[in-house]
Amino acid sequence: MEKLFKIFLDEGNDPGLTSGLRPTKQPFHYQIRDTSHKAFYLRDNSLVAANLQGENASQEEMVSVIPNRTLERKRCPLILGIKGGSQGLSCGTAEQPRLQLEDMHLIDLFYQDEEAKRFTFFKTYNGSTHRFEAAAYPGWFLCTSTQANEPISLTTRPGEAAITDFYFQPK
Repeated sequence: MEKLFKIFLDEGNDPGLTSGLRPTKQPFHYQIRDTSHKAFYLRDNSLVAANLQGENASQEEMVSVIPNRTLERKRCPLILGIKGGSQGLSCGTAEQPRLQLEDMHLIDLFYQDEEAKRFTFFKTYNGSTHRFEAAAYPGWFLCTSTQANEPISLTTRPGEAAITDFYFQPK
């Protein structure tokens, strides 16, 4: 994760940033699985979790990430998306968060300070697993259902009714 932040945020090493040009950096890609080993896949433009095996394994969506440059770096603020970074994972803008996919390039979000916040999650590490807290909705965590083939959502009760711990590995 440190490499991601160094590449995107150590601006002194990138002449493109200092001259006002956008860098040609690309999102990093990760495999994400909940602690029941359910992977993410797309179904009817919703992100769903299931145990994908055999020929279904090719449906797995890798999670694309870039750092949010305006939020506190030590909290590991990550802008999350899928499809190589062409769709962002948004918490919406309503009073209560609602997880949804939006056609938005993650690289563009890197430069849109306020807009990026609803696509940003603070990643925390706990031994071998990670949690993702919505930056725009403190106390709300990315989660999967204990049942397979249910949409990815958000919860304020980590570890209770839903799975909020994930294995997060570079791909």
